[in-house]
Amino acid sequence: MFIEMSFLVPNPGSEQEVLDAMNRVRLAALGTPGLVQIGPWREDGGDRIVAIAVWESRAHWEAARPGLLEVAAHDDPDGRWYARPPERILLEDAGVLPPDDMVD
Repeated sequence: MFIEMSFLVPNPGSEQEVLDAMNRVRLAALGTPGLVQIGPWREDGGDRIVAIAVWESRAHWEAARPGLLEVAAHDDPDGRWYARPPERILLEDAGVLPPDDMVD
């Protein structure tokens, strides 16, 4: 598995525009080969929106990324939506197996 997480802090009054843009990307991504799950999440008790995309592999994500970036290319044309630049984290499955005594 491969996960892309982006942490976004919208400026006051821009949260719905950010969510709308994220949902456009989500709708465009549905049915993409290798996509397991995608969507925006709100931080409980905080001001961040977190975009999470779970892929079967990094190769699937890399193949889909150009098309998804194109969907978002015209979002926030004036650069006013975010209080600070989004932070992105890429996570690769560490492949940790359970100890032998836990496997049937």
